[in-house]
Amino acid sequence: LEIIDTHEHLPASENEREKDTDVLKEYLTHYFNRDLISAGLSIDDYQKVLNNKVSLIKRWKLVEPYWEFARNTGYGRALDVSVKALYGVEKIHRSTIEHLNEAFLDSLKPGHFKKVLKEKSKIKVSLLDSNLECDKSFFRSVYRLDNFIYPNTGNDIEQIEKESAIKICSFGDWLEICEIMLDKALSLGAVALKSGLAYQRTLKYERVSKNEAENGFNEIFKVKHSPDWANQAFMVGKKFQDYMMHFVLGLANKRNLTFQFHTGIQEGNGNIIYNSDPSLLSNLFLEYPNVDFDIFHIGYPYQQVLSVLAKTFPNVYIDMCWAHIISPTACINALIEWIDSVPINKISAFGGDYCFIDGVYGHQYLARINVSKSLARKVEDGVFDIEKAKEISRMLFYNNPFKIFKL
Repeated sequence: LEIIDTHEHLPASENEREKDTDVLKEYLTHYFNRDLISAGLSIDDYQKVLNNKVSLIKRWKLVEPYWEFARNTGYGRALDVSVKALYGVEKIHRSTIEHLNEAFLDSLKPGHFKKVLKEKSKIKVSLLDSNLECDKSFFRSVYRLDNFIYPNTGNDIEQIEKESAIKICSFGDWLEICEIMLDKALSLGAVALKSGLAYQRTLKYERVSKNEAENGFNEIFKVKHSPDWANQAFMVGKKFQDYMMHFVLGLANKRNLTFQFHTGIQEGNGNIIYNSDPSLLSNLFLEYPNVDFDIFHIGYPYQQVLSVLAKTFPNVYIDMCWAHIISPTACINALIEWIDSVPINKISAFGGDYCFIDGVYGHQYLARINVSKSLARKVEDGVFDIEKAKEISRMLFYNNPFKIFKL
């Protein structure tokens, strides 16, 4: 089945792939490293494992016990699935790591993206987070305006000035440039908007007056005389952030754009999970009924909350990106429940959400298995027959995201 991948962080083109690497360094830049650290791998030892100038087997010995503790998590299983399909290696193990690394290094030659994404994974197109200069044979871009909502340093502001070629002298300039940058992104092929601010703050964005927001904006410039202003971290007030999110949603509303929101578990080893409860977005769903909201990661561990939101709001859609490797069982059970409670045209089954290419294969394989198990359960229960299950799978993996993202 040809599929659409709703979310990736991959290099924008194959020639941007990191070449000074090896299999441990690349595979442990993302996701599975968090399970290893959670299992007890120290941060110091983790940094040593990433140093590909040191013997591979020496670094493997540092990580091996924790790898075995975490092998059966979704993150671990996806990697074993990938290396078996891509390199003919049964699993990542002391006895295979050196042979696997040789095969991995050979994959750094041109053609590996096509092999993984097209030939092996059967991905028609992947939506790539934040990079407008992407290879259109693989990707379509999704644009972020988070820097306009939550600027962190003077560098953020100076970068916006550089990209827009406009000097920011007032709050009016800020709003105008925000709109200019969005339209520029759309002209370069962006197909949707994305926000990942649930990593930094609550998803509750309240109505705020423009005057209150401008007061918050002006605070940024009170210390612009400081020699290190560009590198100085600052915290803009919540009222400014809230106003800007509503402003951005207003732009999305006028342009008929789908808006992806990170919800649920945050990648990393520690955060405030209740900041990312998808129910905190309910006022936005109500206030912007013509904006389609694509809610990421099944909201895990709030997948039942998301079930109610998608059932209740016509403009709320469920996106299973990342989730199949967070918890395969949670995805199977959630989809079984959603088939009972949510219209089937509101669910997208897969988004790899990886920053390195090999992980995508293992993730889409697990996604296919998980969806198959959920649909098989419904066939066994007599809810529908196998032909209907095939039709639903095509909707989940292709037709639904095609329509939701207006591709």
